[in-house]
Amino acid sequence: MPVEISVATSDRELERWLAVRNAVDLRPLTLASYRAERTSIVGGLTLLVSEDGRDAGAGSVSWSSIGLDSRSASVGAWVLPAHRKHGVGTRLVDRLFEIAIEQGMERASAIIEEGDAASRRFAERRGLVADGGGQIGHLDLTDLPALEDLDSIDLAVTSFAERPDLGRAVFELVLLVQPEIPAIAHDPAPTFEAFQADTTNDTGFLSDLSLIALGHDRVVGALLVFDSADATAFIGLTAVHPDTRRRGVARTLKLELARRARNDGWRRIETYNDGSNHRIRALNEDLGYIYAPPVVIMKGPLRRPGSSA
Repeated sequence: MPVEISVATSDRELERWLAVRNAVDLRPLTLASYRAERTSIVGGLTLLVSEDGRDAGAGSVSWSSIGLDSRSASVGAWVLPAHRKHGVGTRLVDRLFEIAIEQGMERASAIIEEGDAASRRFAERRGLVADGGGQIGHLDLTDLPALEDLDSIDLAVTSFAERPDLGRAVFELVLLVQPEIPAIAHDPAPTFEAFQADTTNDTGFLSDLSLIALGHDRVVGALLVFDSADATAFIGLTAVHPDTRRRGVARTLKLELARRARNDGWRRIETYNDGSNHRIRALNEDLGYIYAPPVVIMKGPLRRPGSSA
């Protein structure tokens, strides 16, 4: 049956795209949350696949400023069950890879469900290998018990809105902890300019909820928080200086985030927890976060269809 691939741009086309994606993905998106997730995107396309005139698949390839610097693209592909094993997924991923290569990208990353053996084999045949993984967790702020008092440690908590001058110090902290974060441990270190483009200069960056912990006037912890739409704030990164761990820095930051977010009318906080970071997961669960099933991050060099290298 004929397979056609088109670019989804209009609201109607994107709603069709989301209907396919959400029928397959464990984390559904609304049109608003889809757009919120793409505020840092500087390149790529969103594709809709039809088979015999019916929507059959959805795909996206994109990169942020940091991805542009490292020549790394994020790829996503979803095919409805009734249209699998018809070549829809192959045509779609081949086209996504071609787009990335044409725009100078050299590497790809994709996220699949941990138990999805078929998708993992599909990714491996295209040169991608498992490189970390984790889970999305969320905290319902509308059903939150009374928050405990902040831990009595020698910390001052401020925000990017209050202290934009601390951006460089937070960047240096991120560089320090990057090798410990499986999802980005093997990625090249970003430049400060790319970091700014994807954080403080991103229109979705929540400077009033992105918190900084100061110990003796030194940055010892930070939360980078973004607007995911639908009254949801997303923690893009939690960083704590190795010298100040196990002293309640992360707990203090997350309690203060929950307090400020709830007071400002946010209904939900989401976060991504790397699978190997058991301490943060235990902390989040103690604070009331609930986790979705785990995912695996697949990474590797981009190859054109039919290429073995």
